[in-house]
Amino acid sequence: MNFDDPAWRSAPLRTGFRVAKSLARRAVPRLSRAVVPYDDGRSFIHADLHTPLGLILYRYGHRDADIDLVGRLLAAGDVFVDGGANVGLFTLVAAERVGATGKVIAVEPGRTVRLRLLENIVLNHLTQVEVIPLALSFAAGQASFRVFEVGGAGLNHLAPSDGEDGGVETVGLTTLDSLLIPHDIGRLALIKLDLEGAEHDALRGAGAILRERQPDLLLEIEPAHLQRMGASAEAVVELLSPYGYSFFRTGRDAHGVPVLTPANRISESSQQPNVFATVDPQRARSRGIVIR
Repeated sequence: MNFDDPAWRSAPLRTGFRVAKSLARRAVPRLSRAVVPYDDGRSFIHADLHTPLGLILYRYGHRDADIDLVGRLLAAGDVFVDGGANVGLFTLVAAERVGATGKVIAVEPGRTVRLRLLENIVLNHLTQVEVIPLALSFAAGQASFRVFEVGGAGLNHLAPSDGEDGGVETVGLTTLDSLLIPHDIGRLALIKLDLEGAEHDALRGAGAILRERQPDLLLEIEPAHLQRMGASAEAVVELLSPYGYSFFRTGRDAHGVPVLTPANRISESSQQPNVFATVDPQRARSRGIVIR
């Protein structure tokens, strides 16, 4: 139970009731999954009360600075790539912002969590979302993929090693360059990559996109995860800098507005592992995002 969540201060009675109700519902198998409002009521999402994320969604609603950032950066008609889409937290927000004229390409190789993603897409009647059941890398092929139960699916990763929990699946590999047709590249605004260490390999497979379009990027940079894949934060900087990218840590101010803070060394330890990379910081500022 998270008593630090702002919901306890803004609506303590309602929050206490939701917590109590969640405990009762999760004890009854047929009631342990619920549909709850998401993205300030713009969409709905399935909340599995046997997972930490599902409890947060049901009890408090989900607030995340990076998701807010994506919501502000995207506009009608844009194309967004959600690399490591999981159950669709970013996908649902992006789909609402790009609208019927835009497109969301949700890449999720994990079979079990991908079924949850598809359920959320169907729940919201999102015809502008294309789900890709592959993992992103620098070339096409196949690879072993460590998978966990839905509650831990955010830790699914390539290059599994002995002694880890979870199971292993064989997944297909593709590249970002292969995913997008020329018409989509021309509208590509933002790529989010949360790949548990495969971010550098995915960027290696995006040479044409980086040359032709230089989209904004939201990247998880976890040095230990990158090292597992034979990469590093410095390698990510070395790959992107020739295209003119600058790097920012993401956060929010006291009013909840997304904030970008310049990050000169993205390999430095941070409580917030995600890094925003852009060739045009002014674009973010024009969308109401604070740059310090």
